Amino acid sequence: MDSVVVVGNNNQTFFQKVINIFKSDTESLEQRNRRILLGHVENAWIKGVLDASLHGAALLDLGIKQDPESVTQYPWAIKKESTDETLPTGTSMLEIFDSIGMGRSLLILGAPGSGKTTMLLELARGLIARAREDVTQPIPMVFNLASWTEKLTLADWLAHELNNLYSVPRKTAPDWVKGNKLLLLLDGLDEVRQESRAKCVEAINEFRKQNGLTSLAVCSRSQDYADLNAKLSFEGAIEVQPLTQGQIAEFFNRFGDAIAGIKQVLKKDSALREMAETPLFLSIMILAYRDKQDVEILVSGDEKARRKHLFDNYIERIFERPRSKNVDFKKHDVLDHLSWLTHKMMKYNQIPLFIESVQPHWLGDINKIKEYNNAIGGIVVVFWALAFGVIGGLLNGINAGLLGSLFGGLFGGLVWIKSGGLNEKGENISTVDTLSWSWVSASAGLVLGLITGVLAGLIAGLGGMLIAGVIGGFKIGLSVGLNVSLSASQFFTPVFMIGFMIANGLKARQIDTTTFPGQRLVFTAKNFIVLFLIFVIFIFIGLIFGLTSGIIIGLICGLSFGIIYYGGNTLLRHYTLRFILARNNLLPWRLVPFLDHCVDLIFLRRVGGGYIFIHRLLMEHFAEMYVETPTSKEN
Repeated sequence: MDSVVVVGNNNQTFFQKVINIFKSDTESLEQRNRRILLGHVENAWIKGVLDASLHGAALLDLGIKQDPESVTQYPWAIKKESTDETLPTGTSMLEIFDSIGMGRSLLILGAPGSGKTTMLLELARGLIARAREDVTQPIPMVFNLASWTEKLTLADWLAHELNNLYSVPRKTAPDWVKGNKLLLLLDGLDEVRQESRAKCVEAINEFRKQNGLTSLAVCSRSQDYADLNAKLSFEGAIEVQPLTQGQIAEFFNRFGDAIAGIKQVLKKDSALREMAETPLFLSIMILAYRDKQDVEILVSGDEKARRKHLFDNYIERIFERPRSKNVDFKKHDVLDHLSWLTHKMMKYNQIPLFIESVQPHWLGDINKIKEYNNAIGGIVVVFWALAFGVIGGLLNGINAGLLGSLFGGLFGGLVWIKSGGLNEKGENISTVDTLSWSWVSASAGLVLGLITGVLAGLIAGLGGMLIAGVIGGFKIGLSVGLNVSLSASQFFTPVFMIGFMIANGLKARQIDTTTFPGQRLVFTAKNFIVLFLIFVIFIFIGLIFGLTSGIIIGLICGLSFGIIYYGGNTLLRHYTLRFILARNNLLPWRLVPFLDHCVDLIFLRRVGGGYIFIHRLLMEHFAEMYVETPTSKEN
């Protein structure tokens, strides 16, 4: 028995070792995923935004006041009253967040440009360092709420953004959201559409009910949040306080006589002095008005006029800075393009901006959309006319080629109409990042193609019978009709069967990574090239081995159909839209170099494969620069 026991223990030890090996591999994979995600957040938001922030130098020690009355606290939360006292100088955001306790939720309020987003990112910096030291800590992830819509729950939106911004695979992103693996840092509640902000608050509260162990922090402008009827059900809230006059003076002393003009103006202008109490405007003042006399700074009017004057001077100074790269974009073009683009980004909640998100309805003017649709229609008609003309010519000579071109042109017109060619708002463009195959859908397409081919043959026969009947009488018409119907059925049936089978069987999906601008377009182009090569290979195989004309036609048309709908159509529409935009001087043709130039100008920041403005206020300023003309007004 002893020997049996020993054998049993040895076997158990062996299996335990095997299990431990796999367990170790799993833990290593999780640690690798954590390291990658932490790197994504740090590179995008800490190094890309916080460290390069416009007003980082003016942060000093911002005053922070607790504001518990701004949130609806849980019943078990310790009731706190609002006071005018600020937290002790030097209190870090991590300390404030930790003081809330487990299941932390914090609302960060502040005036425009007060530094609330910077505070959120400072919190992210501390949380990233902690998560690297302790694998049991959740991963801090930063999201901008501007892209949230009422169509999605917060959990679904977060899963989408994880895939879109942080390269988390689409299939596993929901598990990351619902598995309490993340710590959510949500910026820009005030950037959600005004009519949807209350719904967004409700969505966040509902998420808290379903995922109470997930900690999160939310940023919002104080006034925009106060205007809402709904409140966040959070444990804590703070409000970033304005800079004191002592802090402003301390900051000005760093620049000596270069800002003497600004100091003189602040003594005379109380409204401008109040603007200087926010770190953003204080930093912009230094950049915009440095080495200028007070007479160049003073401006009459309200706060809006002063803000416009300040941003206009800031932009002028930005363009005066020496550039490290040779660029072909002129100043007035940059301003015009950015103002139009910003107007659309805010109108359609595209923050961050991805190149693939530019859509035909952004053209706004119905005449421009018609121009776009007609260009697409012309290209599609010519493509199909050439395709069918070549097929007919190869099989039955010139006359058949001409008839094939006529039919192909008509077919192309129908394809164009079916795919939204008559849509006055422009059909949305969806990228084809990856392709998969479904035999069930392909079988259904095969049956549908058979029915369509037979019907096409009958319609062709009926047309032939009517024409021949008018010319030669009933008997001749009937005979011609039957022959035409049989021939047309033999022609169309394999075409539509294989065409519909391929079109139905192929399924387009999105990629799991997006790390550089236009990456989805690159993947779409690769799919287009692959299908095109398959198309060419099958033609040569058919010609070499003497396959029947019906199969050759079916392969050609079926794969052409696949190319049009799975890659080619997306590229055609996207680049036609880019051409129309460039032709109407709305955006440059070289869009990525233009946006990168705006990054170099410190107007934009790169976040993953997208772009964001360095600050919401600057974005709003560019949007206000956009002026609708009679031909640009949207319907």
